[in-house]
Amino acid sequence: MNTCSGIKGVIFDMDGVLVDSERLYLRFWREACAAFGFDLSEEQGLSLRSNSPETAIPKFRAWFGEKADYAAIRDKRRQMMAQYIDTNGVALKDGAAEILAFLKTNGFQVALATASPVRRAEHYLAPHDLFDKFDTIVSGAEIAHSKPAPDIYLQAAAALALSPSACLAVEDSPTGVQSAHDAGCFTVMIPDLTPPDTATARLADRVLEHLTDIKMLLADNA
Repeated sequence: MNTCSGIKGVIFDMDGVLVDSERLYLRFWREACAAFGFDLSEEQGLSLRSNSPETAIPKFRAWFGEKADYAAIRDKRRQMMAQYIDTNGVALKDGAAEILAFLKTNGFQVALATASPVRRAEHYLAPHDLFDKFDTIVSGAEIAHSKPAPDIYLQAAAALALSPSACLAVEDSPTGVQSAHDAGCFTVMIPDLTPPDTATARLADRVLEHLTDIKMLLADNA
């Protein structure tokens, strides 16, 4: 297992790591599918996390056949979820503000590597005064291949002018863990809706319970 020495930067996924949005994605993917007459299981909904259309469309076709209009269902999900968030907002995950403050105080560079568009990240994080806490933000819209490909973490590390091995990546999903691991980051999983299976646990350098547990990992680097 890799050690945590030499870490200079921390790269965060957003959904399910910093904001409690994964439950909303799951809920509204299932409700949008139902509106089109399709029964999306919880397991199928969870497998859509961090997927771009290039990876999600084949899944929809396998589940529901060629008649399933992924783009229309996705647009319905976005509309329903946006209406909910406009009224209710998105809660932070426990410890999100605390760990970002710790990293800044102790001189670590901080990046956000999210499949979400930057505008959505701002919409979720700005009300909590966290959007401006990142030295760089890399969106899935800016990269050629989405998670589980390593591209987004490679780009985030480059934007921080650090090697991936000098970066600690924080993820909640198997797809994200694969991405960060393959990029060469020290990979931390903090499970949200899905506990790590055997393969994912092997890829993660650490599996933690809480965001603030990262402080202990970085104590010798601060």
